[in-house]
Amino acid sequence: MGEASVDKRKIFHVLVSIDEAIERLEKKGALRTLGVEEVELENSLGRVLAEDIYAPIDYPPFDRSEVDGYAVSLKSVEGVDELHPKKLKVVGRVVIGEVPSIVVTEDDAVLIDTGAMIPKGADGVIMEEYTERVSLDEIIVYRSIAPGENIAFAGSDIAMGELVLMRGTRLGYKEIGTLAALGIKRVKVFRKPRVAVLSIGNELQPPGTALGLGKIYDVNGYMITSLLRSRGFDVHYYGILPDNEEAVYNTVLELIKAHDVVVTSGGTSAGLEDVTYKVFERVGEIVVHGLRVKPGKPTVIAVTQNGKILFGLPGFPFSALSIATALLLNVLAKLEGEEVRYSTVKAVSTFKVRKDIGRTWFVPVILSKIGERTYAILVPSASGSVGMLLKIDGIAVLSEEKDYVEEGEAINVIKVWDRSSSLTIVGSHDVLLPSILSRIGIANDTSISFVGSFKGLELVKKGYVDISPIHLLDPETGEYNVPFIQRDETLRSRVALIRGYRRRLVLAFKQGNPKGISGIEDVLRSDIRFVNRNRGSGTRMYIDKLLKELASKLGKNFNELVKSINGYWYEVPTHTGVAAAIAQGRADTGVCTEYAAILYGLEYIPLTWEYYDFAVNLQSLEKEQVKRFIDGLKGSELREFINSFRGYEAPPDIGSRICC
Repeated sequence: MGEASVDKRKIFHVLVSIDEAIERLEKKGALRTLGVEEVELENSLGRVLAEDIYAPIDYPPFDRSEVDGYAVSLKSVEGVDELHPKKLKVVGRVVIGEVPSIVVTEDDAVLIDTGAMIPKGADGVIMEEYTERVSLDEIIVYRSIAPGENIAFAGSDIAMGELVLMRGTRLGYKEIGTLAALGIKRVKVFRKPRVAVLSIGNELQPPGTALGLGKIYDVNGYMITSLLRSRGFDVHYYGILPDNEEAVYNTVLELIKAHDVVVTSGGTSAGLEDVTYKVFERVGEIVVHGLRVKPGKPTVIAVTQNGKILFGLPGFPFSALSIATALLLNVLAKLEGEEVRYSTVKAVSTFKVRKDIGRTWFVPVILSKIGERTYAILVPSASGSVGMLLKIDGIAVLSEEKDYVEEGEAINVIKVWDRSSSLTIVGSHDVLLPSILSRIGIANDTSISFVGSFKGLELVKKGYVDISPIHLLDPETGEYNVPFIQRDETLRSRVALIRGYRRRLVLAFKQGNPKGISGIEDVLRSDIRFVNRNRGSGTRMYIDKLLKELASKLGKNFNELVKSINGYWYEVPTHTGVAAAIAQGRADTGVCTEYAAILYGLEYIPLTWEYYDFAVNLQSLEKEQVKRFIDGLKGSELREFINSFRGYEAPPDIGSRICC
């Protein structure tokens, strides 16, 4: 066998868990802190303390008044109430920032400002509203006081010598404010790791360039750099390298001289063209090549002779995000002196999953808060999806110890957004819906995912989400949506159907109609490739209705008919997906919205108008954001906005409750 035919791929011999990866790096001494430096307090945001901080003073540093009022002795107001008021002599005033020289004696009162120092002899402060000023030097008091009332005593908040912040604390605005209150000007912090980020792949192009056929824009370089910067790390992005071992080797070798960590994405698998592990072997010692996770298995980590870290992330965006969130962030935090593991919140699974035992799964989810419970809603996505990144609230972590996750089971979720969405919309896709939410003013408060009409209706029926957009055609009545609610007793008792808007479905094809398509019957031609919508979508129901009618007309069995259609099982999840397949030549025709066809410059034959309505969880009707959504649909400005798009129409009853 010749040299060129020798298989030099690297096989994943030992897969390790996230925790085992950390342990391996620790055993190599690669997770030690990188030194200590002293910084000005105003420059310490996001830095990690390298020492325990003990209070150098009491806080407050003196006894001070918590209210505007009068400082008095207990004896002066003993037994006083509204029925037994007492007149006191005003003998002076203490303003904030002043050291009082006056002494409070029995039957005296001293006017005092909030925050001012308590004068000697005072046992408490009567709030101004419980007094009446009758002359320049006299007040009437209408209540007594308890010892120390309305006084903040020296050291009552923080005592001198008290441990305030521990070594390893990451400084935020609250910590910095507290240190400033204690008079601390400079703090000792661990040095930040210097991080370099690279993307690897012949298919990658930088944003801003004309996209070549078969190419994609680099996502991970920008996403990972931004993620690390958002957590306060010193990180720089160095662009894209081809799948060329020598080019990657020379760049990594140069970058590791000036950085503590080099992070790459792509090229981490075991294929002949995957160069990352080969380069890492030449620069350092590989300590991890393969994690017991899905996605993210081909992660590779190496350590150089002088303890620097090479970290290879997978190429797909969600894989890279999952490993960066669950592992890379923790590696960098340890280098900076912070002892953390990824943190999770508890949520109720709304899905069933059979998984590999012995492997942790990372699953994209949105979080839906209904009543007192938080639900994790699975976000369906392809391996290389980027639109999903905008939708998800978190990454569900399904334990390697389990081979099955049951619906209703408590699961852990890593939050990737700090937001707490008050509205969850899950159901059929429509390209106009995000713009409608924005115009109503609730887009930033909404988690949204497109799973199809049937799945969305199931989720709202079970009480997992607030709203599900649906467009389901009942073949018996020819009516949209209402029959599906009316025929289901559970749906009738749990869902309100709100009228949405109409959109026109068309049979689309390329400009000039090169295949001479005249109607749905042409999908039976052998020279025509069809692109279909996904099962569970309302459009798929409509397509199947047309094909059943066609089968009946031709005297054929429906199942036999669809077998003869080239592309019936070529399914895409959105209307724009249909239009893109036709525009890019992967299909000749398909059913999509008129708007999608226009976006892609297609010609079309109009088919029907469908209703895109909203099934609303009855539990959610009192939610403020749900009310705003329904009221927003009724607005005249929104009607005009919808009607401004060709192929869309706002009916007169939009926003009204049409069932049940």
